[in-house]
Amino acid sequence: MKNKIHYYLRFVLAYTHDEIKGMIVLFGMMGIYVLYYIGIEYYKKEQERLEFNPEVWEANYQEIKPKVFAPRKFEKHNSAWVAYKSDVKKLPKKQPAIDINTADSAAWVALNGIGPGFAKRIITYREKLGGFYQVDQLKEVYGLDSIWVKENKAILKVGAGVYRFLNINQVEWKDFRHPYLPYGQSKVVLAYRKQHGPLKDFEALQQIQLLDQVAWRRLKPYLSFVVLDNK
Repeated sequence: MKNKIHYYLRFVLAYTHDEIKGMIVLFGMMGIYVLYYIGIEYYKKEQERLEFNPEVWEANYQEIKPKVFAPRKFEKHNSAWVAYKSDVKKLPKKQPAIDINTADSAAWVALNGIGPGFAKRIITYREKLGGFYQVDQLKEVYGLDSIWVKENKAILKVGAGVYRFLNINQVEWKDFRHPYLPYGQSKVVLAYRKQHGPLKDFEALQQIQLLDQVAWRRLKPYLSFVVLDNK
């Protein structure tokens, strides 16, 4: 690009080397002058903007004075003076406690952070379990944030707790289902019961080999060992 410009000036316009150098110096000085002029104009405008004007300042002060120095109002409540501003939003009402084992969809939706979708998931999971025996089980509901459970734990109650039990001594294979029960474990228990008879308690259940002890301890609140008299 530089060579093309030099060729055009030297051979097309027939400028000498000295004339070309003079033009470069001239354009350079013109550029410096333009930048200097722009800088001076910008400086003058900034000075004018920052220059103190008592009349303008007084007008601005009178405009913002009612907002900044507005007197606070007071209201007497329960023998105590409570300061407030008219534009302050009211604090949300304290939410009542909810029984997580009996609450319907409307009760769940009334809680902050719970919509119809989550309410349906909670109730569906509760039915599969047979009830919650502790609040932390809500963390197992798909998509429900554990932080939400922690923040709302004070208003979440288990009430009567588990309402449907799995009777180890009566349940048949087709009904031997529970979210906490690993696949194949029901067959082990049914085979043992068929060979040795009813199980007395949870300790007797733990003696069965091939059982997932961790899973069964988790399932313990839902187990029943009642033996019905068929005579």
